[in-house]
Amino acid sequence: MIRRFNYTKRQRIEKQNVDIEIPEAEEAGDSQFIATLDLSEMDLPPDAQIVIEAKRERSSRRFDWGTVASPHPQQDSLLTDMPPNPSFRVMVVTADGSGRLLALLPRVAARLAGGERDDSPRQDSLLWLEEKDLGQEVWRIDFGEDDNPTMIVNKNIPRISEAVRQDHAFRALVIPEALRSILTRALIVDEYDDDEPDGKWNEWIAFVREFYKDDIPGASDDMDKDTAARRYWIDEAVEAFAEQRFHASDQYSTTRGQR
Repeated sequence: MIRRFNYTKRQRIEKQNVDIEIPEAEEAGDSQFIATLDLSEMDLPPDAQIVIEAKRERSSRRFDWGTVASPHPQQDSLLTDMPPNPSFRVMVVTADGSGRLLALLPRVAARLAGGERDDSPRQDSLLWLEEKDLGQEVWRIDFGEDDNPTMIVNKNIPRISEAVRQDHAFRALVIPEALRSILTRALIVDEYDDDEPDGKWNEWIAFVREFYKDDIPGASDDMDKDTAARRYWIDEAVEAFAEQRFHASDQYSTTRGQR
């Protein structure tokens, strides 16, 4: 059973205090990871429990990693049936079984076989790209039955997928609006709640918080006011995304590639 955590008054774990490595496998089979954590400088109870979550595409797995005072794996760390190069999330929760979250590192990349890790969004990209016949449309975001966003592009337009990945002007016009559509679905349609850490939109919200730190407006008794506040938050987040990704350079990508 997946445990639910409460994000109230959490601390942030710094990336430099967490090292995760996926060694080169000596034999064919499931890969595993090694995690080294130093939380000694944080104001956390020594008996607080550490949980590490590995996630890639639609696969995820959680691992109990001991306590703040003694961080070490409580089980095998095999990434069974998981696509390669997952991202990781590190959580510290109370030892009383309440599930209250004390500290969080929402996303960190692993080092591969002794190399340096790449924490850029390119490694942890979220948006699938797929070509279909869209008639007169150039692109659209499709959420499918499981709310996993896919950018559908018109296969009748020559080199359209290449433009999405590489053409700066095309990307600057399309990618921010794609993000706006996804955040609108998450925050307005699905009413994303920060207190649901196992929610389907958490990875997208963690991605947004890499460049936009303001809290998501909570719920009140005035639904129209709540919706307006969340639309304003979405506008500001998309503006921050466009400023970071396209104003200075186009070195990052949110797309995984064609499937």
